Amino acid sequence: MHHWLLWSRFVALNLVGFAGLFLVWINGWVDRIVTGDASRISIVIFVLFLIGLGASAWRIDKVTRELDFLRLGEGGRLSSYRRALESAAGAGATRALELRLFSRIAFVRHISNMLVLLGLIGTVVGFVMALSNVSADAAADVNQVSRMVGMLIEGMGVALYTTLVGAVLHMWLAANYQLLATGTANLAAALIDAGYT
Repeated sequence: MHHWLLWSRFVALNLVGFAGLFLVWINGWVDRIVTGDASRISIVIFVLFLIGLGASAWRIDKVTRELDFLRLGEGGRLSSYRRALESAAGAGATRALELRLFSRIAFVRHISNMLVLLGLIGTVVGFVMALSNVSADAAADVNQVSRMVGMLIEGMGVALYTTLVGAVLHMWLAANYQLLATGTANLAAALIDAGYT
């Protein structure tokens, strides 16, 4: 894999994502979500997504730098991997290299999974909000029915918007993770090949 190819894929993927976000914002959906989510869980999900996206960019930069070192034939992990191969470690060094590389990107996957879980927590919070003021006694009073319906609508808004935001941002960050995992696998393979030559 060329060292610049990973960055170009990352940029292309996220330009498409931010273009979609821009279209959603222009059509008023962002304002609708922010005002419809009284719990503000959608904002927490979005901030966590930005942290995950920043972490993806940081790890892609690290992988790209290692690919640059490979192209030069020295430096970075390649030098330390060759030293480990020369010692008695041998095949253990290869497995340790793979574990180190993939453990450093696992947190992006965890953040991605947390987005969808926060969306589901928002769903439960929304249902609790929707049903917290519902009672059989109040349903008989015409004056209280409109207040109950308002609370039901507000709670359902929280439930649906947090689920939507969590699921969409999870898919976006999961695509970034997959791109990062592919780049990391290619880096590991290239390091292993270069280590034995």
